[in-house]
Amino acid sequence: MVGMNERIIRRVGAGWAGITVAGYTGGTPGTVERHTIVGERKDDPAQPGPALELRYFRLAAGAASRLERHEHEHYVIVGEGRGHAYIDGRLAEVGPHDVIYVGALEAHQFVNAGEEPFGFFCVVTAARDISQPLTSAEIASIMASPAGAIVKPDGQPRPRHEREATNAG
Repeated sequence: MVGMNERIIRRVGAGWAGITVAGYTGGTPGTVERHTIVGERKDDPAQPGPALELRYFRLAAGAASRLERHEHEHYVIVGEGRGHAYIDGRLAEVGPHDVIYVGALEAHQFVNAGEEPFGFFCVVTAARDISQPLTSAEIASIMASPAGAIVKPDGQPRPRHEREATNAG
């Protein structure tokens, strides 16, 4: 389990000692790197290990996180670069050390606003629900708003469970 036995995890270069860099959905990094620094997803809060998961996402120039929503809340702390935070109809520019709260079921996305990497820490509960896609009507409404100039509905691939459900139907 990532970080369960460690109390201090040292920053090394563009990552952390002993932490494998994954892609947004696992595997090889693409335009978005995911560093799971402490904890891991759990099916049940009673499972051993940290109750929280700490991740760091680094978005390349022009990249965006997934446009999604979920039942769990989370906190985001910008670590590097400049970006845009879209949260449930609101759009804001954010930079290093800004703290963003994303409430339950709020549609959200983070978009790199510069030429340098845009990185942020994300704190979530380890036992949590999976992301939910927005409806085409919700996406159309976002794209018709001023946020439509920034938001990228196809910024990242849908999670595997959503792709499988779409392909099965």
